[in-house]
Amino acid sequence: MTPDHSRCHPACANISRTDSQIAVLRREVARIDADAEAGLDPYPIAAREQQRKTHLTEIIRRHEAQPPAAPDPQ
Repeated sequence: MTPDHSRCHPACANISRTDSQIAVLRREVARIDADAEAGLDPYPIAAREQQRKTHLTEIIRRHEAQPPAAPDPQ
């Protein structure tokens, strides 16, 4: 039996992300910043986006803090 990835929870201590997934998160943070700079979102949406940005930035920070995986010797 293989793991059921559809049930993964983003707060799980066992989660790992690839560099390409982190790149997607960085683009999302850049989009949030651009929307905030434009100032067009009403306050509730802008506040929620800033909360999301904080969460995504923490995911990126944790990913960058991990040392690169050693190559598989096989």
